[in-house]
Amino acid sequence: MSKQTKFILAIALQLAIIFVIIIFKFSIFTGGVEVMLHIEPVDPHDPLRGDYVTFSYNISNISSDYFNYSPVNNGDKVYVPLKKRGKYWQVSGNIQKSKPDQGIFIKGVVKRGEESVLPQKSFNIIKEDALITIIYGTEEYFIPEGAGRSERFTGNNNFAKVAIDENGNAVLKQIFIDNKIWP
Repeated sequence: MSKQTKFILAIALQLAIIFVIIIFKFSIFTGGVEVMLHIEPVDPHDPLRGDYVTFSYNISNISSDYFNYSPVNNGDKVYVPLKKRGKYWQVSGNIQKSKPDQGIFIKGVVKRGEESVLPQKSFNIIKEDALITIIYGTEEYFIPEGAGRSERFTGNNNFAKVAIDENGNAVLKQIFIDNKIWP
């Protein structure tokens, strides 16, 4: 094989990988179940990356009670069952390490400090419930330059529309600030 053929094959392989990723995300975007998650935006600007918003969802920090005394460690993949309560979707039932057979659920990764995360309940010791942080891969949203600094993210009517496929993979579709599509 010539150097030119190898070069063309390398470029074609890279383009094929990008194309597969785009098709995967688009299939979730168009065919997934839409859920509304309450958000609390964090940082609207980074000098190196431009304007973006990082979210913390109402399902990002979950009480250890939902883990049914199953130990989880940083980096563990988990499935969070969801149920619609009012306008927003919330955690309903025990969080599992294996994919549930039914219901609406979102797949995430446990991310909390550097130590193991274990449920904190004990019969003999009374402690405040531990919160376990889960990342879903939809926490960052890039916005038009300058739009992040002028927007006010306070209030209770901020939410994100997220599409979730049958395997729990999620894609961020839209953001709503004060019940209006943003930006």
